Amino acid sequence: AETIHVWTGFPELEPFYKWAGEEFSKTHPGVDFEIISTSLREFEQKLTTALPTGTGPEVFDVGPYIAIKLIDAGILPANPADIDQHLKSGAWSDFSVDYVTVDGKTYGVPMMNGSRASLFYNKAMFREAGLDPDNPPKTFPEVMEAAKKLTKYDANGDIVRSGLSLRITGGGSGLTEKFRFVLHNAGGDVIVPVGDGKWRNDLDNEAGRKALKYYIDAIYVHKVDSPEVRHDAEAFVTGDTAMFLRESWVIGEVESKNPDLEYGVAPMPAWDRWATLAQPWSVYMSMDGAESQNVRDYVKFLTDEAAAEKLIELSGWMPDRQFDWQALVAKTPQYEVFVNPPSEMGFFADPVIPAFDEIQTKVADKLVEAFLNKDMVNEDLLDKTISEIGSLIDSLLKRYQVYGN
Repeated sequence: AETIHVWTGFPELEPFYKWAGEEFSKTHPGVDFEIISTSLREFEQKLTTALPTGTGPEVFDVGPYIAIKLIDAGILPANPADIDQHLKSGAWSDFSVDYVTVDGKTYGVPMMNGSRASLFYNKAMFREAGLDPDNPPKTFPEVMEAAKKLTKYDANGDIVRSGLSLRITGGGSGLTEKFRFVLHNAGGDVIVPVGDGKWRNDLDNEAGRKALKYYIDAIYVHKVDSPEVRHDAEAFVTGDTAMFLRESWVIGEVESKNPDLEYGVAPMPAWDRWATLAQPWSVYMSMDGAESQNVRDYVKFLTDEAAAEKLIELSGWMPDRQFDWQALVAKTPQYEVFVNPPSEMGFFADPVIPAFDEIQTKVADKLVEAFLNKDMVNEDLLDKTISEIGSLIDSLLKRYQVYGN
């Protein structure tokens, strides 16, 4: 008998892995599975210490920023020929295949997409505010205009329902990731490649100023959001906000916590350009795992078309591969923009370099300080802040020896 150990940092994937193990064992008798899930950070630490000593799992899913460190260290095998062929079968976009290619070799198979964030909006609130629930805003300036009409205040002028929920507190790399939704479409990014494996900041510019001003205007000028109110998915599910930008898992939250909520999901708003964040999140094998035909077959099984529908049903995460999504959308129309994004909309991704996680975390600290400072309405202070964040990014790139200009 062979036991395949599977590790994940997403507890919500556990039911999916269990289902896959049971199904797989029907055609592969004598193969057992042991599935372990912990919190993301704890899992990443365990994995990076276990793999080099050969005490880790045969199969695991992990983000690209950790995978690149393992590839750099020579402890992640390139895909064997049969896995490489599976990946290049046409079921994955060129974008995804390129994303998991390092120096001409592919590593892992994108099982799910960790983002493709889109605009969630409350249709009943739209109607009540005199907005067309079937014609949601298409650009960031239109989102702000709609948010002004959707915000509700009490007698003291304090917000009781935000028009737009932005991630403005809490810090962490996720806060910078959400800021990038606005920054990227304003024409900038946190870092951009300059060739030869070198990078520089692309935030200390007009796009960076525009993106930060968007947040400051939302909080202090148009007052459509405030640090004092509920935020994110929780606020949307409970009806405390009218709009916010998030990934597909929110659909599952609504279904379980407030199934009567009348809402729509529209594509990520455009501005100077039109794209949304894509995060191909892959499943990988250890060096030993890649030697086993059962392990390779299991990885193919996890990422085949039949498993794609089960992935959404059991975890709420979107498959990264193509699959027949018609039945899903017929049952839950809100999935449409996630599984069938507009062809004119592009995608951008996290740079696959070890420095990026720390950069996003440190930038988040600076952004939170700025968001909570009402003096930021002063253009000079805003300019100065953007320059400081740009310098911080470049100094971190220099520390990792990947800065260029």
